[in-house]
Amino acid sequence: MSPRIRRARTIAAWILLAGSTLGWPISMLTWARGEPPFVLSLSWLAIVIEAANLLTSSQVAEVQAEQG
Repeated sequence: MSPRIRRARTIAAWILLAGSTLGWPISMLTWARGEPPFVLSLSWLAIVIEAANLLTSSQVAEVQAEQG
């Protein structure tokens, strides 16, 4: 995988993490107001955890590629 693609993946992971962290409270106050808060929070928590996992793996891949 080229360095440019690895860097783009890391940037996309940061955007996903920030978007999911901001989307969680916004969804609770707007379009998902009728959903049970516990279930909605679990769903968003899973998305945030997966985004953090993607970010971590992307950063590890970048560091390993730099080291050779």
